[in-house]
Amino acid sequence: MEAQARFTSGPFWLRRGRVGLLAAALGLAACGGGGGGGGAPDPVDPPVGTECTGDDCRREVLKDIGEQIILPALRDFDDRAAALNIAAAAYADTPASADARDAARAAWDAAMDSWQRNEVLQVGPAGRSTNPDMVAGGQDFRDLIYSWPLTLNTCGLESAADTGAVVDGSTAINLTGLGALEQLLFTDAPPAECAAQPDAAERAAHVERLADWMSQVATSLRNRWEPDGGNFIAQWSTAGDGSAVYMTPQSGLNAVSIALFYAEKNSKDRKIALPTGLPATGLDCSDPVACPEFLESRLSRRTGQNLIANYQAFRDLFTGVGGEFGMNDLLEGIGREDLATEIIVEVDALLAAIQAIENDGGFDAAVEGITDRTECMNAFASSSGLPPCALLGVSKTAMDTFRGPIVSALSLAVPSAAAGDND
Repeated sequence: MEAQARFTSGPFWLRRGRVGLLAAALGLAACGGGGGGGGAPDPVDPPVGTECTGDDCRREVLKDIGEQIILPALRDFDDRAAALNIAAAAYADTPASADARDAARAAWDAAMDSWQRNEVLQVGPAGRSTNPDMVAGGQDFRDLIYSWPLTLNTCGLESAADTGAVVDGSTAINLTGLGALEQLLFTDAPPAECAAQPDAAERAAHVERLADWMSQVATSLRNRWEPDGGNFIAQWSTAGDGSAVYMTPQSGLNAVSIALFYAEKNSKDRKIALPTGLPATGLDCSDPVACPEFLESRLSRRTGQNLIANYQAFRDLFTGVGGEFGMNDLLEGIGREDLATEIIVEVDALLAAIQAIENDGGFDAAVEGITDRTECMNAFASSSGLPPCALLGVSKTAMDTFRGPIVSALSLAVPSAAAGDND
């Protein structure tokens, strides 16, 4: 098998998950150092004796992440977007049916759950094509599917439903995607302040148009990666060894790093911190204590579920899935098993804390229930007490480990939005 990690224990190309017991018995490091790229200093080579070829190992990590995590996530979203399209069409046919709307809501929820994993996988075509934080191979597909935190043009959306506007590539991103679908599916009528007041049938018809376009975009994004389509998976897996997009394996890992920062800058800072009202400087919201209007999915009451999907995807990129390579193998290869263990323990604690909040009424309700700013600040500082505020402390612990010692140990890139940011 090409580009797999070679060890001195024999003439084998060992792959964790297939010969993991043999590797463990021999006490071998999983993976490690060698050449880098992207202008950053190279990670330290592993001790003599492990001889996990640096660039081959990095390439194997990228290959497994692409084949086991990124492409399956895109396939899953494509399938769920197609199911949503079918449910939306049935709803448009029977707009007065509560069952049809409930089915469309459930299909939207499944699609959103799938996309929230992809939020942390914004590499290649899903990523930005322009600065700041342009990514190699970026084609801006993400914003066509979900433009949050860009503010939805609610009245513009209702006007589009009222006029039967076409939804296509020329439609503004704050009028389409998962956010627009949430607005139409999870409200019973247009906001009173909007000039346009489409009826239920017109709104349901626009749900169908939105879902149909999003399904087309989801399929197009998936096909960019498919081996029998655009085959971006090959560009990803051959970084530094024939790829026209990634000149070194380290440049591919830098793309993973920038994607992983979503879990800090968006999941932690925007989805947890902003609604709790803790970053008070310059914050403008209606509630003097907290800011529930900043909840990501307040209409559908699933902000906590979004967080779980985000941080589970973050975790999977470190551990790998199906017994294959993940970012932790690179840490273990340079003798930093301590960091490999630490980040997983911290993310598991974070996931458990979010799930506990979900089990007790949900994150959205917990934020709406914040009444004491001092109590919230104390809970954040101690990572205990008032659940949504304590959650920010728990998330900060995990993200500090990632953005500090792990990024440094692996010489990973930091997005411009996080450069010089010490929160």
